[in-house]
Amino acid sequence: MITALLISAVFFPHTNWSQNENIRLVFAEDVVNSVVHKNTTVAKGHVEFKHGNTRLFCDSALYFQDLNIVHSYGDVQINQGDTVNLFCDSLIYNGNTNKSKLLSNVRFRDSEYIMITDSLLYDGNKSIGSYTNHAKITSINSDLKLTSVKGYYYSTSKTFFFKDSVHIEDTKYELFADTLEFRTIPSSAHFHGPTTILFDSSTVECNRGIYFSKEERVQLWNGATLNEPGRSFYADSLLFNQKTDFGEGFCNVVMYDTTEQVKFLSDYLLKKPKNTELILKDNARIFQYSETDTLYLAADTITYYQDTITDAKQSIFENNVAIINGDNFIRCDSAYFSETDSILKLHKDPIIWNGDMQLFADSVLTTYYDNEFHKMYMHQNAMLISMHENDTIHYDQMKGKLMIASLDSSKIKQIRIEQNAQSLYYAEETKTDSAGIEFKTLKGMDRKDCSEIIFRFLNGEIQRVTFIDNPTSTFYPMNQIPQKELFFKGFSWEIDRKPDSPFEE
Repeated sequence: MITALLISAVFFPHTNWSQNENIRLVFAEDVVNSVVHKNTTVAKGHVEFKHGNTRLFCDSALYFQDLNIVHSYGDVQINQGDTVNLFCDSLIYNGNTNKSKLLSNVRFRDSEYIMITDSLLYDGNKSIGSYTNHAKITSINSDLKLTSVKGYYYSTSKTFFFKDSVHIEDTKYELFADTLEFRTIPSSAHFHGPTTILFDSSTVECNRGIYFSKEERVQLWNGATLNEPGRSFYADSLLFNQKTDFGEGFCNVVMYDTTEQVKFLSDYLLKKPKNTELILKDNARIFQYSETDTLYLAADTITYYQDTITDAKQSIFENNVAIINGDNFIRCDSAYFSETDSILKLHKDPIIWNGDMQLFADSVLTTYYDNEFHKMYMHQNAMLISMHENDTIHYDQMKGKLMIASLDSSKIKQIRIEQNAQSLYYAEETKTDSAGIEFKTLKGMDRKDCSEIIFRFLNGEIQRVTFIDNPTSTFYPMNQIPQKELFFKGFSWEIDRKPDSPFEE
């Protein structure tokens, strides 16, 4: 890509000029001695000079023999072997210092490129050519155009250095930069300063980087942003290969999908061809925004798949998974989400907090669509625990082989326990103290066992309980509860594992 942007030809190849060799006048139609300058030859008409392997042509010239300097005028042309053709209106060449200055309507041409500027300096001792007052470079074989205020060429290392308002135009892209270096031997372009590259459907913003043109790969650092329709991608450092369509981002990676209103964040991201797979690692997070609640997902590793044929999307979350949506806070070791059937599966020690309630089971399957949870299916050793305010001993508990929670606007509205349903519930009563202030106190514990129990909630509190198929019931006054009856088997209150909200400052 950038090979076509830049100049791979040599403006000023290293010459064989010798400081001890005098410039030689080869031909002129008219040669006279100057009446103004001593030891100076005035040559006119098809003038030709030779110095080393360089030939100089012009309409007229002053040759200062003692100084070994030539001033050339009118249709000046310099040929160096078969590689360089320089043209200008006037030239000052010093054969002793090996320095030259080309003035007015300066043109360079080789087999591939043409450069036009108003003045050009070349130091043969340091092998550096430079312009300081704008130049335009065009390709003979393509539509490439390059302009900059300043330019330098180091012929020994074959490196170009463009400075100040660098602008490149091509049929496939357009580039704006402050400083651009191009090393011809490895064919690499180095960005030093703010750079913008415009493509047909995307834009790259970067501060520093390298583009390896033969491999068509880029390395960017000090902050790089890729913008394309419906998506933006930022990373402190970015690697991208155009041929393979593989990309990697390092440190403070942010990818935002405006179409889906999804933001991906991590300290490492791997992008596979056609965005069919994204892998986020190290502080990996996803935010899915909506008008109601934002879905937050975090894990050590997040893998996001998209089928290019069906457009079906799947996500896998591995290690230290945290999920937050509205009143639901979830923690587990791994999770899987399929957008096709709107199912989120939670594996290995899944725990859900909803308001004051904690729910867990061996495995949990939830339905998530329209930006909220609707059903939660808890299989094997399912349990719900609810703590009474400022009481770390007495917990309401529900247990069974299968527990189904129904939600509305992220709040649990109903819980259905099937197979070996058990409940342990503390009845409350309201009392009034001597100051006339009402307060609630626990009256006793009611334990029930049956085949199925249905709990209905309002604002997080049980409003109605339905017991199916002749429940057995035991009631214990508070001062008569056996210690072994305080907790169901498998009880574990793990509020310390509840994820912290990323939305709170």
